Amino acid sequence: MLEQEKTTTLGDVTAVVAVTLGALAAVANLLGAAYVLRTFFSDPELLDDSLVLFSTLGALAAAFAFGYGALLLARRDDTGRWVLIVAAAAQLGLGLLALFATLIGYDSGYGIHWFADQSVVRSIFVGLGGVPGAVTAIVNHNWTAAGTATGLGAIVLLMALAPWTAAYTRARPKDLVGPAV
Repeated sequence: MLEQEKTTTLGDVTAVVAVTLGALAAVANLLGAAYVLRTFFSDPELLDDSLVLFSTLGALAAAFAFGYGALLLARRDDTGRWVLIVAAAAQLGLGLLALFATLIGYDSGYGIHWFADQSVVRSIFVGLGGVPGAVTAIVNHNWTAAGTATGLGAIVLLMALAPWTAAYTRARPKDLVGPAV
């Protein structure tokens, strides 16, 4: 019996990149939430309670969405691609909001207690912290963190929106055993 040779397509590549970046965005949000919680529990006076709550819940929701979307897309389920699109669009929107807040010098006037502004190199890692990174960029008016948070959402969104990624999910074998999830 002859076996048909499997060739890698552009859809395979874009899907693998989207899955990998989605999983990395999930981990980034989990790490951002863990860092916020660790800092809050070690010194509760250092951070604003409401921002801790909302940034942590936002990061956990984003981590779930990115992780679940990546898992489904890895299984060639088009639902996963759409979950990644929604999660990445939300991350992109939050990053753009951070850029806008930095541009206009937004200050709530409430005297928010949050992380101190970081150096440029550390700001890149802050921005990669997902939702908490974007919140930090908004509070501190940090261009680097805001740009990194925006880039994180944009690159996942571009890979998930790529027509080749959609073609990858449509090429799912019909004889796949078991439900999509």
